[in-house]
Amino acid sequence: MKTQLTIQEKLKDLRVERELTLEQLAAQVDISRSALGAYESNDYKDISHTSLMQLARFYGVSADYLLGLTDNREQVNAELAELHLDDATVELLKSGRINNRLLCEIIKHPDFATLMADAEIYVDGIATMQINNMNDWLDAARTEIIQKANPDENDLYLRLMEKSKIKEEEYFFHVTHEDWDGILRDIRNDHAGDVENAPTDGDARISQKLLRSYQDTMRLKLHPEEQVWRYFCDQMQIDYDKLDPAEHEAMHRVLKKSKLLRRFPSHRHKRRS
Repeated sequence: MKTQLTIQEKLKDLRVERELTLEQLAAQVDISRSALGAYESNDYKDISHTSLMQLARFYGVSADYLLGLTDNREQVNAELAELHLDDATVELLKSGRINNRLLCEIIKHPDFATLMADAEIYVDGIATMQINNMNDWLDAARTEIIQKANPDENDLYLRLMEKSKIKEEEYFFHVTHEDWDGILRDIRNDHAGDVENAPTDGDARISQKLLRSYQDTMRLKLHPEEQVWRYFCDQMQIDYDKLDPAEHEAMHRVLKKSKLLRRFPSHRHKRRS
C-alpha cells in the first residue's frame, strides 16, 4: 500500500465517505461537477486556492491535509510527551524507513488493543504464576495416580494430564500470532481494490499467458539467443519461421550486444542460419 495519499485520492475518499455523487457535491459547494471530477482525476495537477479552501471547509479537514503536508485531517498540536514516544521512536517515524500510513491502520484496527494486551501479558509475565500453579497441580495429581494405581506409562489419562500442561511461550506466541494474522488479513482485504496492489484477474490472466509462452519457448533445445528471438517474435505476433536469413542475421547482430547473452557459450547450441 502507498505511504501517502495524493490530493486526488483524499478528495475522492472524503466524498465517498459522505456517500455523495459529484452532482450532489457540486450543488453543496458551488463548484462545477466537471471541475470536481477533474480534481479527483489521477492526471489532474492543479486546483485553485479558492476551491481547495471551500472543499476543506466542507469536509471539515485542514488544507494541510489535502495538500499532503500532514496525514491528520484536523490540525493537531499534541505534545510529544503526551504520546509517550521516546527519541528513537520519533526518529524512526520521521525517517521514512517504515510505512507510517500502514502503521496507523494497524494501530486503529479494533483488535490491536487485544494484541497489545496479549503481548503485555506475555512480556511482563503476568500469567506466569497462574500457569506454573496449574502445571504444578497437574504434576501432583499425576504423581498421586502413579503411586496409588501404578498404571502403565502409556495410560490414556496419564498421557492426557501430561499433554494438558501449558508451555507459556508456545501458548502466547500462538495467541499473539492469531491476533496479528487477523489484523493483517483485514487490512489486506480493505485494500484489495487498490491500484498499486496485486494485479486484477485480467492482468493475472495476461501474466499467466506470457509465462506459458515463455515456458514453451524455453523448452525448445535452442541457443539462448534464439530462444529470446523466438519469444520476442511470438509476443509481437511475428511468424518466426517465415523470416528470411537477412532478418535473422540482423537480429543476431543486435542480440550480440546483450551483456546477458554473453554469459552463455556460443558453442552450446548452433544458431539458426
